[in-house]
Amino acid sequence: MASHAPRFLPVGHRRCQGWGLLLAFPVVVSACKSRGLGSPDAALQTPDAPIQAPDADTGLATTPPGGVGQVTEFSILVAAQRDLDILFLIDNSPSMGPIQQALADNFPRMIEGLDKLPEGRPNLHIAVVSSDMGAGAQGIGGNCNTVLGDRGLLWGNDPTPGVRATVAPGSQWAIAAGITDGCGLNSGARWVEDIQTFNGGAGRQVNYSGGPTALSSVFACLARGVGVVGCGYAHQLQALRVALNPQKIGCDAQGDNCTDVNMANVGFLREKAQLLIILVTGQDDCSATPNNVNNDNLFMNDPKDPNTNAGTETATLRCAARGHLCNGQPIPDYVDPTRGYTGSGFTANFADCAPKDQNLPSDNGLLPLIAVQDMIDSVNVVKSRPKEQILVSGIIGWLPDSNDLGLPSDLVVSNQYQIGKDATSINGQQNLWDYMPICEIPSQKSADGNIYKAYGGLRLKQFLDAFRRTDPVIGVPIVNTFSICKLDFTDAMTQIGDTMTIPLQPGCVPYPLIDADPSTPGTQPTCQALERMPCDSTAAGGCPDSGYNETPLPECKDSQGMPLDPNLLDPVPTNGVARTSQQITAVLDTISEDQRPCWYLSYDHSVTGCPQAPNGQTISVLRKTGAVAPTGTIVEGKCLTCPDSDPTCATTRQ
Repeated sequence: MASHAPRFLPVGHRRCQGWGLLLAFPVVVSACKSRGLGSPDAALQTPDAPIQAPDADTGLATTPPGGVGQVTEFSILVAAQRDLDILFLIDNSPSMGPIQQALADNFPRMIEGLDKLPEGRPNLHIAVVSSDMGAGAQGIGGNCNTVLGDRGLLWGNDPTPGVRATVAPGSQWAIAAGITDGCGLNSGARWVEDIQTFNGGAGRQVNYSGGPTALSSVFACLARGVGVVGCGYAHQLQALRVALNPQKIGCDAQGDNCTDVNMANVGFLREKAQLLIILVTGQDDCSATPNNVNNDNLFMNDPKDPNTNAGTETATLRCAARGHLCNGQPIPDYVDPTRGYTGSGFTANFADCAPKDQNLPSDNGLLPLIAVQDMIDSVNVVKSRPKEQILVSGIIGWLPDSNDLGLPSDLVVSNQYQIGKDATSINGQQNLWDYMPICEIPSQKSADGNIYKAYGGLRLKQFLDAFRRTDPVIGVPIVNTFSICKLDFTDAMTQIGDTMTIPLQPGCVPYPLIDADPSTPGTQPTCQALERMPCDSTAAGGCPDSGYNETPLPECKDSQGMPLDPNLLDPVPTNGVARTSQQITAVLDTISEDQRPCWYLSYDHSVTGCPQAPNGQTISVLRKTGAVAPTGTIVEGKCLTCPDSDPTCATTRQ
């Protein structure tokens, strides 16, 4: 559950992961030991170790044909989690108008992916938070005149009559002039709720007008409603973690007389739900604490030329120069923050630059921003199993792939990290030293009259990389960083929607299993299976440190001692004639009640099954009649698999 304690700086959070791969995402395990599966010998302690000899403890006693093979550990989801909380962080600085519109236009692409799940659209909470957290301990004028800005409040339908301010005095609601009629949300609603109901048949309970088909229009209104008058010192990561950790501050010793920051957010996060975070921003993160001592007066210093007393740099440069490194060194010619940048330009390869995430003993070595790792820790702590329960994607200032289709014809891209003076800027900004954009689209204009630009998001990329997961079927990292330079978000939102479905549906076995008995129809795998059911922390005796109750499972076998033929469980068999659920149930019914629960291998080549897995294979659990696995139950498997170097090891459609 989210913490309600006052916390703008994060609390550390460590936990030991369980055995093998968690959910459908690979996790390298080194120090944690397995339980319930015996003690593997040296040849089996490494997941991909070649099998040299039978092993009595693990039960993996079958040597593959030719004596060549490997042991692979994997994990598959048995009871899919149907609750999904989606939080959009949308930059509301003046340049974001075209980006917000592109996001609103392509939101349906993401929902289409969810609607294609076998059980349809999951149970959704969808919320929006802006990037505006002010600039320091007091207002500094302009768009940054409100301390804490939008306070990490979720945007919604403010019930206060006539409220059309970003955060109205005394209001617990984030609202903007762009939101009319509450975007269709019920009065007082702070986020979208779209929940499946089962009373009397299929249906959905929603907290907005127009029914489930109106979801896209409601979100489009919220996405644009955050507006483009937010503080230019964008605090994307700070706003995100404050939104996820609702809090009060300034409480007395008794915990009373507090200042409510954003307690209205309580209830958005559901304890067992999957959490998807989507960042949409064209500039890098400039998150700093509201304490001007801790942030080294980053926002209060107004660098002046000592000869002309005129400003010398943009807000974008100030954040970048203090928060980035190039070639392992702080940005040069930024020794005195009261004078700002004193050089005559700077260039480095963008690929050689990174966030500065700690203080360094050198000129410009002090980090006035909040370390990105602190932000990562603060997000992880909202879930008990963050590697399983949190996905993060971002559409940010990043170089587009040269092979991308649909790039604007007038897109100008730079692969250089540069400090210079941007001649395309207006309103005097062209005379100031600036962190130069990595892309521009001259034909597009933002609300402030500038052409469309995006700035390299080095801090945001570090944050995104910390939450990158691996596709369980093809075994490669899932793309979670998309370039905002493309402006057309069709591909980005489609891929994000597809990624969201991974933890929401039962998994597949993405490794080619060795057939231990080619004379028997179907693959006869040599596997062990361990079922891990999420433990209810309120249960008597508490829970194991892993958070799961673990039970070894035998393989399902009929009265003749034979395993099930996976071909007979495939809804799309080799002959192309669809197999009915009644036919599949009849096969499963050959396993007696006293043999259950047990695991079995099946094939599923249907579109919603495992068509990309070898043989469409999946391992499932057969339970006693009427028994139901708790949501989030997973099965960890350890099987003999074909060596990576031998693609001919396993046959297809055995």
